[in-house]
Amino acid sequence: MGSGGAPYEKHWAFVPPVLPEVPGPAGDTRSPIDAFVQARLGAAGFSPSEEADRETLLRRVTLDLTGLPPTIAEIDSFLSDASSTPYEKVVDRLLRSPRFGERMAVSWLDAARYGDSSVKHADGPRDMWPWRDWVVEAFNANMPYDRFTIEQIAGDLLPQPSIAQMVASGFNRNHATSDEGGAIPEE
Repeated sequence: MGSGGAPYEKHWAFVPPVLPEVPGPAGDTRSPIDAFVQARLGAAGFSPSEEADRETLLRRVTLDLTGLPPTIAEIDSFLSDASSTPYEKVVDRLLRSPRFGERMAVSWLDAARYGDSSVKHADGPRDMWPWRDWVVEAFNANMPYDRFTIEQIAGDLLPQPSIAQMVASGFNRNHATSDEGGAIPEE
């Protein structure tokens, strides 16, 4: 009990993780994750849907990783692939696609308030696209998150910064600006 009479529990961050027992009989699912999903569905009175056909699987993964539907040629190639790992090959191809970086960058660009206009007053244009392209390339290069954030926050302050690192610090200019010169001399 705590000093006020309420039960005291350690903060979750200080409780060592324990692997839970996988529900259901062994071998009933493809993976332990499926076993947990099926147990939860069963507890709610639901059962899993039938597995999607190959074309639907391709459409789902392509839309998810690139934001675009598969082409007819990609569908035909996937459907005719008789190897044991056609899905894995598609996922690898999609992860190597420049479209993957574009898709993954969208959430970051939104959170960072990316825009090619100044937002206020006359809503004049500004050239932020080099920073946007840097973000896309960072995702496509699988840049580590610490480097991704450091280069955006202080890329121009790093020792002997590259042009790309200076472009990355354009992150700091994503805020709305006044086209009239404003009261902030740094603008």
